[in-house]
Amino acid sequence: MKKFLVVLLLSVSAISMSQEKVLLRLNYEVGANYEMSMKMNNDMGVALMDMDMNMNIEVTGKEEESFLTKTSFTYMAMKVLQGAEEKVNYNSNMKDEELSAEGKKFKSQIAPMMEAVMFSKTSNLGEAKIIKVEPNTPGIEQYVNQSNRTVVYPKEEVTVGSTWTNTQSNQGISMELTYTVKEITKDKVFTTLSGNMSMMPGAKITGSTNIDRASGIPIKSVINIEIDMMGKVVKNTVVGTMSKL
Repeated sequence: MKKFLVVLLLSVSAISMSQEKVLLRLNYEVGANYEMSMKMNNDMGVALMDMDMNMNIEVTGKEEESFLTKTSFTYMAMKVLQGAEEKVNYNSNMKDEELSAEGKKFKSQIAPMMEAVMFSKTSNLGEAKIIKVEPNTPGIEQYVNQSNRTVVYPKEEVTVGSTWTNTQSNQGISMELTYTVKEITKDKVFTTLSGNMSMMPGAKITGSTNIDRASGIPIKSVINIEIDMMGKVVKNTVVGTMSKL
């Protein structure tokens, strides 16, 4: 009898949690610092490219329902393999004597970005807008856009089974991502995602996002993109994590 009651209580709790409604809102702590890490892998068949980026996000203030942040790169790494040959092997901790000619060339391109500071305004829905970059750094936009690929929350509450759609643009290509809530626990919301890309009708996008309920931070996001280019499949995976320091 006791075992039956325990099972019944657990079942009722699970059903109640699945029916629970959650209002997803970004809730940064003003004055706190957060670390965002991104790992990107691009498999082009004949070549492989891995790229890592770490960023520090300092929340400097709040204006109504938006947060003011100051973001800087703290680490960057790039590795490119063509067949068995290593074309580029660079990370921002390496000394010049450890770098190949290609590594030094890549460092010269990356160095200004490592010195740049990005000032942004982010709404509590997660919509980010770059206000300025100091010093002005040509070419930083593509990296900024990569780091800003985060979920934008719907205005209404969500429950298990709810869906919403975001559209993100980068270098003239837009991605339409549809999020579906799969599970709600006392401290997290788990979603899957699917989507498509403009100009690339054969692209297949899948992934997932884990959201911290209290802070509204997407603590882990995974986006997988497969593109069929004239019979050759190009695979791209981006894994992002975020945590308070």
